[in-house]
Amino acid sequence: MNLLEMGPRRTNSLLTVAFDMTFPNRIRGGSSVYAHALLAQLKKDSDVSVQPISGPSGGGAGATLRWLLQGADVEAKRSRADVLHCPAFVAPWRSHAPLVITMHDAAALRFPAEFAPEWRLYNRYFLPAVARRAAAVLVGTESSRSDLVRYYGLDGRRVIVTRYGVDEIYRRAAESRLIADERKALMGSSEGALLLFSGAPLPRKNLDIVLRVMSQASDDTILSRSILVITGATSQEFPMYREIVSAQGLSNRVLWLGQLPVERLAIIYAAADVLVYPSYYEGFGLPPLEAMSSGTPVVASNANCLPEVLGDAAVLVGPNDDAGLRDALESVLSDADLRGRLVAKGRDRAALFTWERCALETIEVYRRVTSATRVNSVS
Repeated sequence: MNLLEMGPRRTNSLLTVAFDMTFPNRIRGGSSVYAHALLAQLKKDSDVSVQPISGPSGGGAGATLRWLLQGADVEAKRSRADVLHCPAFVAPWRSHAPLVITMHDAAALRFPAEFAPEWRLYNRYFLPAVARRAAAVLVGTESSRSDLVRYYGLDGRRVIVTRYGVDEIYRRAAESRLIADERKALMGSSEGALLLFSGAPLPRKNLDIVLRVMSQASDDTILSRSILVITGATSQEFPMYREIVSAQGLSNRVLWLGQLPVERLAIIYAAADVLVYPSYYEGFGLPPLEAMSSGTPVVASNANCLPEVLGDAAVLVGPNDDAGLRDALESVLSDADLRGRLVAKGRDRAALFTWERCALETIEVYRRVTSATRVNSVS
């Protein structure tokens, strides 16, 4: 019986957890969202005393190496931690406390060209050895669990799924005036629809298919008049896509908003007509659930973990199926009954994913690894 089948439980025994925020504080994206959201929820739980620890924010590779070789373990011991949890792939070489690592996916091994050379080296030669020694490795989906076992050579019994959550700000309805103002500012005089592509367009996120479908849409369709908003990046950061957008005649129909505060992002989700998420590979995929929670329909890829996370609450198409994506978007944008069903199913689906549940499942892992450590020390 696995952890989720047993369900989270509470005890009266207090655990002290050193929670390493060194790398979540340095990076953007889903790993950082996960770490900050989980930390905030753990702090609310009376079963654990969470002590955030962090290495130096600067100092370059030397300071980072010292933190991994010694600093993190020293800080965990100073905190008298029962568990050391590293929530963003990066973990120390040794730890006197039982080590828990969150490894969201195997993207660095499956899509190495998207990562810096030092990150590729870390994932190939350092992380597998550390992860194999960890008391537990956490991951958000069964699909990613299988990838970690396959690509990193981990023991599947110690790779545990703890489903991630959706921030409450997306569940709360934004003021209609704010939504209307945001939509007007983004759409201008366009009479089409507002498409949202959330997150930086790394190659595996598959922005290419969205741009192709938009540029090839027939003149009499909603899609041909639609505006695409890209959050999480600027065109300067992705010059290749800036050139593609220009070459396909979409410069006036693609807006790059860059990294946004969560308050505005929630309004943009609510203002959008559809989130398009045709990714080849995800460890979990927070944006579709955030959109669903906001009442926005989702058209997503049927690849990797997305069917597992989204169920039947989204329209799923192949990541290389241009005609399928075009037809799906046109249907969602023009069929009011389909939109209504997707909105209702989406809200219900997103409600299953909460940070409170994620925290309870994570605490259960902490208790299991500390119990196992006590048993081993006695024997």
